[in-house]
Amino acid sequence: MNKIVLFNPRSANSKHRIPNSILQIGASIEGIYDYVFVDGNIEKNPWQKIESYFSTGEFRFFGCTVMPGMQLREAILITRRLKNEYPETIIIWGGYFPSNQYRSVLNSGYVDYIINGPGDKAFPELLNSILNDYDLSEIKNLIYKKDNEFVHTPKEELPDQDMLPSLPYEKLNIFYPLTNYLGKTFLGTKTAAYHSSVGCPFTCSFCAVVPIYEARWKGKSAAFVYKDIK
Repeated sequence: MNKIVLFNPRSANSKHRIPNSILQIGASIEGIYDYVFVDGNIEKNPWQKIESYFSTGEFRFFGCTVMPGMQLREAILITRRLKNEYPETIIIWGGYFPSNQYRSVLNSGYVDYIINGPGDKAFPELLNSILNDYDLSEIKNLIYKKDNEFVHTPKEELPDQDMLPSLPYEKLNIFYPLTNYLGKTFLGTKTAAYHSSVGCPFTCSFCAVVPIYEARWKGKSAAFVYKDIK
């Protein structure tokens, strides 16, 4: 009843990249909660796949990463339909669009919570608090509405990247063979997207991640990058 769908809405029509954002969240709940991946970049009809999960009655949570543009458009369509057809679903958005535009997102009526920045700790803590009726205000990196007021919990320090669990590539491969994500680019015939750090040390006026990370940055050590690549 408390299983989770982690959804990556379509962001490109070709050269699909490994959905690192939902893999990061998957890693945070691996071995604690049951979850599945749905990648809108690969699925021809992501709603059909998502609905097939929720129709079983075993799924309660829906996590979605959202950037502006194409990804936002699909996120809205899927999330709104899911909330209408399965109103008991708890919907959690992450990514820099909901973090920066939280008023529009939470006022929509179909998003319940926003992870404001890294969700490595916030996402599993939110699930645990909902399931056990704990105080949400104790969770950092969270935005939600209470008594018609927006609640921003404090930002947490960026986690030590070497201390985080490895991304669950093997689990992604069950749903979507990793060959889907190995593309030909100017770097080679089989290239893939990889995140070796989080945040950004700069404060460029045009950039949407500045208010989220506030010039904070942390990277993995060379040893851990080597381990991941191997």
